[in-house]
Amino acid sequence: MKLTYLTALAISTMLAVGTISVTSNINTAQANPCAASKVNPCASVNPCAAVNPCAATAKVNPCAAADPCAATAKVDPCAAANPCAAAAPVTVKSGTFQTGAKKTVGNATIINEAGKRYLEIDQSFSTGRGPDVLLLLHQERQPRSYSSDSFVSLGKLKAFNGKQRYEIPEEVAIKDFQSVVVWCRDFNVTFGHATL
Repeated sequence: MKLTYLTALAISTMLAVGTISVTSNINTAQANPCAASKVNPCASVNPCAAVNPCAATAKVNPCAAADPCAATAKVDPCAAANPCAAAAPVTVKSGTFQTGAKKTVGNATIINEAGKRYLEIDQSFSTGRGPDVLLLLHQERQPRSYSSDSFVSLGKLKAFNGKQRYEIPEEVAIKDFQSVVVWCRDFNVTFGHATL
């Protein structure tokens, strides 16, 4: 009986010590209650790291996005196109050829182009052939005589048909002349003329 009692007491004591030990081990295994309550406010997020409070109020350089002078830059009028090249020829006088001693057809036009004057004969021009044929500006609407003071020679006819051009000397006053003449000097014959 004593043995049973002592055995029971011993077992009871061992259980009590084991419980304390287990309880102590359980308490040790739990998280540190102080560790959870202590929070470092800077540990998770730096309040200044996300946005720089000075960034919004920073001074803006007005030239950074675009050059403010670009819109008001001086424009060179010759950059896009040559103003002289764009100017179209201006017609001063024109007329249609009429047949004289030889069948003569086509059109004659005096133009002003880039400060110079030209007599142009168009592609439809045609006249008869002959020796020493000249192209003249004549003072008469229908030439009848060829005195040296009544006409200005622009030179020998370049071709008996087709388009051609003759420069008119600067000293010639175009207003004084009323016709263009195809004239054969050797025989003093008017092949044809165009009244201007």
